[in-house]
Amino acid sequence: MKVYKECCKNCLLSADSIVSPTRRKEIIQGCVKKQTHFQCHKATIDGKDILCKTFFDKLGHHSQMVRIAERLNMIEYVDQPEQEKLITYSEMRGGKSKKH
Repeated sequence: MKVYKECCKNCLLSADSIVSPTRRKEIIQGCVKKQTHFQCHKATIDGKDILCKTFFDKLGHHSQMVRIAERLNMIEYVDQPEQEKLITYSEMRGGKSKKH
Protein backbone atom coordinates (compact mmCIF):
# COMPACT_ATOMS: atom_id res chain seq x y z
CA MET A 1 0.00 0.00 0.00
CA LYS A 2 1.52 3.31 -1.08
CA VAL A 3 1.19 6.57 0.86
CA TYR A 4 2.59 9.93 -0.18
CA LYS A 5 5.38 11.14 2.11
CA GLU A 6 3.89 14.60 2.28
CA CYS A 7 0.48 16.19 1.97
CA CYS A 8 -0.32 17.91 -1.30
CA LYS A 9 -1.32 21.56 -1.28
CA ASN A 10 -4.80 20.77 -2.62
CA CYS A 11 -5.57 18.03 -0.09
CA LEU A 12 -9.17 17.11 0.62
CA LEU A 13 -8.42 17.44 4.32
CA SER A 14 -6.62 20.78 4.17
CA ALA A 15 -8.04 24.22 4.83
CA ASP A 16 -7.45 24.88 1.12
CA SER A 17 -9.50 21.92 -0.16
CA ILE A 18 -10.95 22.10 -3.66
CA VAL A 19 -14.28 20.69 -2.45
CA SER A 20 -16.91 22.14 -0.17
CA PRO A 21 -16.99 21.22 3.53
CA THR A 22 -20.23 19.30 2.89
CA ARG A 23 -18.67 17.22 0.12
CA ARG A 24 -15.53 16.64 2.19
CA LYS A 25 -17.69 15.30 5.04
CA GLU A 26 -19.56 12.98 2.63
CA ILE A 27 -16.29 11.59 1.23
CA ILE A 28 -14.82 10.98 4.68
CA GLN A 29 -18.01 9.38 6.00
CA GLY A 30 -18.11 7.11 2.93
CA CYS A 31 -14.51 5.99 3.49
CA VAL A 32 -15.16 5.28 7.18
CA LYS A 33 -18.42 3.43 6.48
CA LYS A 34 -16.86 1.28 3.75
CA GLN A 35 -13.65 0.68 5.77
CA THR A 36 -11.64 2.03 2.86
CA HIS A 37 -9.22 4.89 2.26
CA PHE A 38 -9.07 8.11 0.29
CA GLN A 39 -6.87 8.00 -2.78
CA CYS A 40 -4.96 11.16 -3.57
CA HIS A 41 -6.82 12.78 -6.48
CA LYS A 42 -3.55 13.49 -8.28
CA ALA A 43 -2.55 9.84 -8.22
CA THR A 44 -5.90 8.70 -9.58
CA ILE A 45 -5.41 10.88 -12.66
CA ASP A 46 -2.46 8.61 -13.53
CA GLY A 47 -4.42 5.47 -12.61
CA LYS A 48 -2.44 4.94 -9.39
CA ASP A 49 -3.74 3.98 -5.96
CA ILE A 50 -1.75 6.13 -3.54
CA LEU A 51 -3.23 7.12 -0.21
CA CYS A 52 -3.66 10.71 0.75
CA LYS A 53 -1.00 11.45 3.39
CA THR A 54 -3.32 13.48 5.59
CA PHE A 55 -6.10 10.89 5.41
CA PHE A 56 -3.59 8.19 6.32
CA ASP A 57 -2.30 10.16 9.31
CA LYS A 58 -5.65 11.36 10.63
CA LEU A 59 -8.17 8.71 9.60
CA GLY A 60 -6.24 5.66 8.38
CA HIS A 61 -7.08 3.75 11.55
CA HIS A 62 -10.71 3.61 10.33
CA SER A 63 -9.68 1.54 7.30
CA GLN A 64 -9.42 -2.22 7.72
CA MET A 65 -7.00 -2.38 4.76
CA VAL A 66 -4.72 0.27 6.26
CA ARG A 67 -4.64 -1.55 9.60
CA ILE A 68 -3.81 -4.85 7.88
CA ALA A 69 -1.10 -3.24 5.73
CA GLU A 70 0.44 -1.66 8.83
CA ARG A 71 0.48 -4.99 10.69
CA LEU A 72 2.15 -6.69 7.73
CA ASN A 73 4.65 -3.85 7.33
CA MET A 74 3.34 -3.26 3.81
CA ILE A 75 3.17 0.55 3.85
CA GLU A 76 5.45 2.14 1.26
CA TYR A 77 5.98 5.90 1.51
CA VAL A 78 6.50 7.51 -1.91
CA ASP A 79 7.45 10.98 -3.14
CA GLN A 80 5.10 13.05 -5.23
CA PRO A 81 6.42 13.72 -8.72
CA GLU A 82 7.64 17.34 -9.00
CA GLN A 83 4.95 18.19 -11.56
CA GLU A 84 2.31 17.11 -9.05
CA LYS A 85 3.37 19.68 -6.45
CA LEU A 86 0.80 22.27 -7.37
CA ILE A 87 0.14 25.67 -5.91
CA THR A 88 -2.66 25.97 -3.37
CA TYR A 89 -6.26 26.21 -4.52
CA SER A 90 -6.57 29.77 -3.19
CA GLU A 91 -3.54 30.74 -5.30
CA MET A 92 -5.20 29.14 -8.35
CA ARG A 93 -8.26 31.30 -7.70
CA GLY A 94 -6.15 34.42 -7.64
CA GLY A 95 -5.40 34.69 -3.94
CA LYS A 96 -2.15 35.91 -2.48
CA SER A 97 0.86 33.99 -3.69
CA LYS A 98 2.91 32.15 -1.09
CA LYS A 99 6.63 31.83 -1.40
CA HIS A 100 7.79 28.23 -1.81
